[in-house]
Amino acid sequence: MFGTDPADAEVASVVHGAVDEMKGQGVDVVEVTIPGLADLPTDRANGFLVLRQDFKFDLNAYLAAHPSAPVRTLDEILASGKFHPAIETNLRNSQAVESRDTQEYFAHIVKRNTLREAILKAMADNRVELLAYPTIRRKANVIGETQMGSNCQLSANSGFPAIVVPGGFTPDEVPVGIELLGRAWSEPQLIKFAYAYEQGTRHRHAPATTPPLNQQ
Repeated sequence: MFGTDPADAEVASVVHGAVDEMKGQGVDVVEVTIPGLADLPTDRANGFLVLRQDFKFDLNAYLAAHPSAPVRTLDEILASGKFHPAIETNLRNSQAVESRDTQEYFAHIVKRNTLREAILKAMADNRVELLAYPTIRRKANVIGETQMGSNCQLSANSGFPAIVVPGGFTPDEVPVGIELLGRAWSEPQLIKFAYAYEQGTRHRHAPATTPPLNQQ
């Protein structure tokens, strides 16, 4: 999750420093290795399991439960043209899914379970409550450029909850996030830990170029 490419080193250094801060706050820290993590099942097309198959049906169900919404289906959203061009391909791919009762979908469910079991086993074997790793292994790119090194698939593909906290800054003042992942239904614990770490470090500060919000 920390990456091995030289381009990953800058962010990894910040996150390792944040882990040292956690130790200073009384957290017991151990290095955890999940065997075969790099090769654990993901969808080769977009990296995410079941997302494309689930999205249309879940979104349509949500909109159906909110009749006052200005649109009722993903198809209507596409027809309206009111979406960012960068996500159009993903939206249309999801709209094209006619059924979740397919061999591909059920294969994704099996893959997701394999990943979940590997994470749980690693946490149990190492007696840890949370996993901590860089949210993105590489320094954030400017808007419009492709961002490499995202680690968000671990939570998205396993279905386990995760929360991101500010971990510090690179030498040129680019913020770095730390993602904390826990077992199913551990959201209260994640929030408590994240809050304690944020209050103990106060890493976040508003960009100098951001004007104050108008109070109304």
